[in-house]
Amino acid sequence: MGKAVSKSSAARRRRALPALATATATAVALGLIAAPPAAAYATPDEVPNPFQEYTAQDYADALWNLNTSTWVRTYERETQDDCDVLTYTASHPLESEPTRTYVHIADEDDWWCAGDEGDQLRDELDALDDDDEHFHHGRPYENTQQRVPYYGTWADVNGNGVTSRTEIHARDLGNSSFTISGTYQDHYTGQRVNIAETETHGEHMIPVGHTWPEMQHRPREARVAYYNDPMNLTSTIGEINREKAGHTPTEWMPSNEDAHCAYSMTWAHIANKHQLSLYQRDVDQLRDQLWDCLREELHDDGSGSESWGADQRSPDLDWQSLPPDTDPEDVTEEPGGGPAEHYSTRDYTDALWNLENHIRIRSVDREEHEECDVQTHTTTHPRTGETHTYHRVISPENTYCGRDEGDQLREELEEKAEDDDTVFHSNPMDGQRRDAFGYWAAGDDGLNTRHHVLSRDLDNVEWNSTETAVTAGDFHDPYTGDPAEYEGPSTIIDHLLPVSHAWADMEHRDAEQRRDYYNDPENLIAVTEDSAQDRAQQSEGTYAPRNWMPEHEDFHCRYATAWTHAAASHDISLFASDIRQLRQTLLRCVVEETEDGGIDSPRREELQWAGLPPW
Repeated sequence: MGKAVSKSSAARRRRALPALATATATAVALGLIAAPPAAAYATPDEVPNPFQEYTAQDYADALWNLNTSTWVRTYERETQDDCDVLTYTASHPLESEPTRTYVHIADEDDWWCAGDEGDQLRDELDALDDDDEHFHHGRPYENTQQRVPYYGTWADVNGNGVTSRTEIHARDLGNSSFTISGTYQDHYTGQRVNIAETETHGEHMIPVGHTWPEMQHRPREARVAYYNDPMNLTSTIGEINREKAGHTPTEWMPSNEDAHCAYSMTWAHIANKHQLSLYQRDVDQLRDQLWDCLREELHDDGSGSESWGADQRSPDLDWQSLPPDTDPEDVTEEPGGGPAEHYSTRDYTDALWNLENHIRIRSVDREEHEECDVQTHTTTHPRTGETHTYHRVISPENTYCGRDEGDQLREELEEKAEDDDTVFHSNPMDGQRRDAFGYWAAGDDGLNTRHHVLSRDLDNVEWNSTETAVTAGDFHDPYTGDPAEYEGPSTIIDHLLPVSHAWADMEHRDAEQRRDYYNDPENLIAVTEDSAQDRAQQSEGTYAPRNWMPEHEDFHCRYATAWTHAAASHDISLFASDIRQLRQTLLRCVVEETEDGGIDSPRREELQWAGLPPW
């Protein structure tokens, strides 16, 4: 996937700007808008260009901010008699700030709703607005009526006597002065366009309409700064601009695939810079695209790592925060304590890398027949797109379906599996098949895995006469944080990534692979019987992060790391919803534990990740 390249911005020469208005300075101080450039653009090649060549570091910065500081938007519409109530909410991705709510009243065409009902609803919303600083009552976006009064026309924001529209056209035309003549590269189509012969627009990649719910409540200077930001503007054919209209990335992407990296970077950057919320579907789309761009820059063999580092950052990108620095040589030589002890910040970043690059994504479908159902698990590799498909015949109660119809369906699935080495005929998980994982394995010291984990997780351990079994000890249950004592079989050694979840992938592995997973100390922890039962009940038997996280919040980072490590090291697929929950938790762990912008603790040597970041 190529990238459209502009002249380097590092060598730009700029003249001093006139003093900014007090309101602008206030908005900058409040974080409502980014600080403007320190100098005006003397020539078009000094105007920042969103279609420049970005580095691996730039893509990593974009992903970091997309995940940690770009607000996520939802939308609901409640229909009344004559008017509708349109509600937008913006939530912080790490849930570290209160949710913001933006509401307005509109008619069925999304315009101002007149009449008594509209007036009454607006009065009610005004009262809520007065009582809650995070609740905002606004008005619907009526393009021609609000665009100029709220955002202004093309402005000379740099004090060089040239409007931003002229600046970006001259930039894209490659002219030496701010004149509008010649041809430009339309990045959306890849075509070379003569501006004198073709209707050409200055196009906002994040469109004005998308910003309206939030921007109408910001100072005018904030709206003007967004509207004239050259990093959000490109020259494009008028017809293409009308086709794109107010669409977001899940609804529209440039037909020119070479522009996808820069286009996605722009959406991530402008949303973050101007604190604009994005729909979750668009965040997911941008994340996937930016990961592809990052991988392409780094290359599978790590040969692209020269594009990594603080000195490789584009000077035109202005992020809310930057990811922590890493030192790949820093590895602890001390043995870790499994998930019972804290991981390092570096371990969390390794987990995030594996979560995005090495863990297969699982989906499930169910086809109903007369007496039996066919359940299909599909797993997809995040980088290669390679899929594995697992079919199983089950009863409506999710157990083995032994009827004639079940036998017939199994025969059909076995034939299908024989013809394709990526398709497998499976069986539902039950007690008998759990035995396929074996039992606690014995070590050279005479201790089996259960007692190894007990001796690791318990304090004040007492042994039997042969010192091969723990007989007493005390610990803090990691799921609840409560103190507990060893109670023989009632003290459970719990698989954090449970056997029932691993079965879909593990059924078709050999006995040694299943045994290694079952006895992996990095996926095992001592808990009380009550705690284990609560986990099963509260998660409705799924044990999945999307449905259950430990009551003891101090264990969340370790729980998420252990789940991710088990999936990565044993090639076990995860549902997208679980990946999302694990990602959010791990990112929060990095943010909370990173100090002074760096990682001050080594990674655990015994963690066997599927891969490590190549930088």
